[in-house]
Amino acid sequence: LATMKKEIVIVGGGFGGIRAALSLARKKFIDAHITLISDKSHFEYTPAFYRVVTGHSPLEVCIPITEIISKKEILFINERVESVNLSPQTLIGSSGKVYHYDYVVFALGSETSYFGIPGLPTFSYGFKSIGEAQKLKLHIRRLFEQCVVEANPDEKVCLLNVVVVGGGPSGTELAGELSVFLKKLSEEYNVSPSLVSIELMEGTERILPSLPEHVSRRVADRLRHLGVNIFVHRPMTLEKMEEINVRGLTMKTETVIWTAGVKPNSLYERIQGFDRDKKGRIVVDTFLRAKGFENVYVIGDGASTIYSGMAQTAICDGANVATNIVRQLSGIPLVSYRQRKPYYAIPVGHGWAASSVGPITFYGKLGWLIRRAADVKYFLTILPPRKALLVFQRGKNLCKSCGICDTQ
Repeated sequence: LATMKKEIVIVGGGFGGIRAALSLARKKFIDAHITLISDKSHFEYTPAFYRVVTGHSPLEVCIPITEIISKKEILFINERVESVNLSPQTLIGSSGKVYHYDYVVFALGSETSYFGIPGLPTFSYGFKSIGEAQKLKLHIRRLFEQCVVEANPDEKVCLLNVVVVGGGPSGTELAGELSVFLKKLSEEYNVSPSLVSIELMEGTERILPSLPEHVSRRVADRLRHLGVNIFVHRPMTLEKMEEINVRGLTMKTETVIWTAGVKPNSLYERIQGFDRDKKGRIVVDTFLRAKGFENVYVIGDGASTIYSGMAQTAICDGANVATNIVRQLSGIPLVSYRQRKPYYAIPVGHGWAASSVGPITFYGKLGWLIRRAADVKYFLTILPPRKALLVFQRGKNLCKSCGICDTQ
């Protein structure tokens, strides 16, 4: 009698989940059904969100998952997983539907953490999704429209003072891109550029604290050259309407962009039976299986690994677990996970980036070209060449009217 195929369920359509699904689908003779469940109908290329805020088409970073898995033996379900029962092995979706699994891969990513700072969730702008990026873009344009008709000089300054909190890669990239974009808007709306200011706040002793000090220094010089004001040792304590308080400083602004804190997806908190580290990430073994479970894998931002939180790490995680699930199905010993140190590529304004290749860091135009090449290279791993190149043509779309990137 034919045996029933095993059920492999991947939860999350980000870097790790997409890589796990595609890698599994490419394995020959795999005797299993592959199901990908995501609460978004599209994949979001988070490293380029800053481009959406500054006027580029969201279609450059937004790809329908159905396009990615086209002609592959992967079942895609667009639904949010609300709860998980590790015994019995079931997932429950927001529709109430129950999904059974023999192997499950949790690739849920992370979400914004506000560290309990009063007022921050209400009055700040997030930067974790295309929807948030578009909302911020519209907000900035409305401020320029207000500035044109505002008579009070002090109010004009307040309107066009933008505060980016968090000097990590996301905050640094956004501050650099905003410096160029706001100058263009000044010309478009005939507003004096002297009214525009961008403040980058970092709570530690320097921006990009996770990168080598020489990189931090060069990037800081570039930001200052673009007109960005950098404040370090400035953790935020409170935000109110039109005003923020950081250590030793009070500032009036209509725009606070929060890029400083993330935490594992809240679904992880609701799953009973996992061991967690101090950051709330799931403790995994050398094969990326949740501690104490033979068939439950956790990858990407939610896994307690050294380089967790990086897109490159999630991609590597996804490929690794795909290999090990196939080995489990075949009764072959698993291969241990090799944690690779991610490279970095930090764009700071158009045409300039700090990019690492091995031990060497390239700055300026060459660094920028390396970063753009890395973007193209990634899309070529998930799309056919023609479609991958379409992603980089401003305003082009892979589908005629998917509507997934419409501003809400």
